[in-house]
Amino acid sequence: MKGGYVYSTRTEFEHNFDLLVELMMRGQMSFSIQSEKTIESLRRIRKLPNGRYDLNTIDELARTTAHMAGNMEQMIKNSENHEKE
Repeated sequence: MKGGYVYSTRTEFEHNFDLLVELMMRGQMSFSIQSEKTIESLRRIRKLPNGRYDLNTIDELARTTAHMAGNMEQMIKNSENHEKE
């Protein structure tokens, strides 16, 4: 794959979706009314009976949004580590 991040495991991929849900529930990430395509994309995501995400319900917009949440988490960790130095 050229130019994009490739997840090494499905667990890492799903972690970003769990993180996205957590950030939204805590009010640390929200979307404006103009983001209706993003909101609809996230609403279509379903989980399987075993608790895993149904990959067939995740489109590129949802993947990009979850990836952004993962990047936010990494930026926060980097900032906290930098403050400790």
